[in-house]
Amino acid sequence: ESVLVRFSGDLQPGITLRDLVQAIPYTAIQKGLLTVEKKGKKNVFSGRILEIEGLPDLKCEQAFELSDASAERSAAGCTIKLNKEPIIEYL
Repeated sequence: ESVLVRFSGDLQPGITLRDLVQAIPYTAIQKGLLTVEKKGKKNVFSGRILEIEGLPDLKCEQAFELSDASAERSAAGCTIKLNKEPIIEYL
């Protein structure tokens, strides 16, 4: 199973990669898909694959860092849809 995480709009000046990492659980909490309390805990990410879209121009190094952060959500793994250009630049 997977969970689609879709970012929209343009990355604004001053927004860091860590801000993007924190936006994922923040939005899930707002939607009731993730809880902080231990009793009756919900975690939509637990054991699932995060499929991240909407950040096509991230550098590969940034995508690696963002995918590594999926472990903070107890996810089993992560994929990020990128444009060809950042991949070509990395290779």
